Amino acid sequence: MKNYLEVKEGKNTFLRYVSSILVTILFVLIGSIVYAIIEIIRVELDSSDSTYFDLESATVVGGNEVLGLLLSHIPYLFALVGLWISVRFIHKRKFRTLVTAEKSWNWRRVFLGFAIFAILFLLTTGIDLIFNFDDYQWNNVSLQEYLFLIFVVLVFVPIQTTTEELMFRGLLLQLIGKILKKPFWLALVIGIIFGALHFANPEMNKSFILVGLDYIVAGFGLTYIAVKTGSLELSIGAHAANNMIICLLFTTTDSVAGEIPSLFRVAEGNPLLTLIWSIVLFIAFYFWSMKVVKKESIR
Repeated sequence: MKNYLEVKEGKNTFLRYVSSILVTILFVLIGSIVYAIIEIIRVELDSSDSTYFDLESATVVGGNEVLGLLLSHIPYLFALVGLWISVRFIHKRKFRTLVTAEKSWNWRRVFLGFAIFAILFLLTTGIDLIFNFDDYQWNNVSLQEYLFLIFVVLVFVPIQTTTEELMFRGLLLQLIGKILKKPFWLALVIGIIFGALHFANPEMNKSFILVGLDYIVAGFGLTYIAVKTGSLELSIGAHAANNMIICLLFTTTDSVAGEIPSLFRVAEGNPLLTLIWSIVLFIAFYFWSMKVVKKESIR
């Protein structure tokens, strides 16, 4: 089985990887500045006194939350451009080499990863709903608001999740893979980095340790699956399914997505129980992923 961590194309020295990461970070910073400027302009154009730009969180409080969700993807669009420039001109190889060692993406894996993770996510959430019914409330939203949310989620959330995959489990993982070879340690390092970059999210107020571990588990799980399957497609599909389902179905007062008009409003809940469900979810998804790879190798 070919492994996308063993890149054969282009020039892939340690220094080139570091340069690519710095270029990508630069584009993220530029995108963040553009995002902040647009948000400040949005506040100025809003006639409501309750709408303002929060410097601490670098987000707009009040106003149209779905529009805010859409605009929050600007840094990811810039990051995607930075990644493409880095791979094409610094590493001098095809962009697909961040995803697979094959000649083209395996879109079947992407859609299968999306579908199976979505089913597992909804199954575990359904079980949680049965035992913690009072934590879930129907969120009375207008059809117009929800249709706009569907558009933003379908178009922009996959861009955000795929960009994160290309950054962490693509470029960064290929760099660290030049040093570490064991899948467990590779996944642990990337999982910690991935989790640490989410530590500023507002939901961390529930429990810094448990919610932080939840992010690390997600980062570890997606990375371990990518390493063991030899490509990034399944992780790309799973990450997109996770974020899209959360945005469309569940909103909380302390979510990084803000007060978006999702179908259900969820109470704070139990961070320990959420962590346990995440572990169960990623273990189940891992075993399913290995079955997919095994079936493909038999063909």
